[in-house]
Amino acid sequence: MTIQERFETMKNNGMEVQLPIELFGLLDEKSTIAHLDAKAIAFAEGAISPKFKTLIALSAAVALDSPACIMNNVKAARKNGATNEEIMETIAVAKFSKSATVISSSTQALEWLVSQQ
Repeated sequence: MTIQERFETMKNNGMEVQLPIELFGLLDEKSTIAHLDAKAIAFAEGAISPKFKTLIALSAAVALDSPACIMNNVKAARKNGATNEEIMETIAVAKFSKSATVISSSTQALEWLVSQQ
C-alpha cells in the first residue's frame, strides 16, 4: 500500500492526516509508513485503554511542544471518551513535568549561582 493509499484509508476511517506527517510522507514514504506502523502497534488493544493511551500521547506532545500532535491527541482523547476535565488535568501534569525538567536541567547553572552568593 502506498503512502497516499494509507492516508486515504486513514481519512476514510475518520482520522485526520496532519500536515507534518503528510509532508514527511511526500519526502520519505518508507519512514512515514514505518512511523504509522509504530503508531498502530503502540495504540493497539492492550493493557492500557485507548483513552489513557491518547492522554499519555497528549502529555508527551505538550511536554515536547508539538502543536499538531497536541491537537491530534486532544481530538483522539475526546473520541476515546476523555472529558474536558481529564484533558485539562493531562495538560497540567505535562506542564508540571516539563517545568520540573527545566529546573533539573538548570542544576549546573543553579549551583554556580548559589556559589556566587
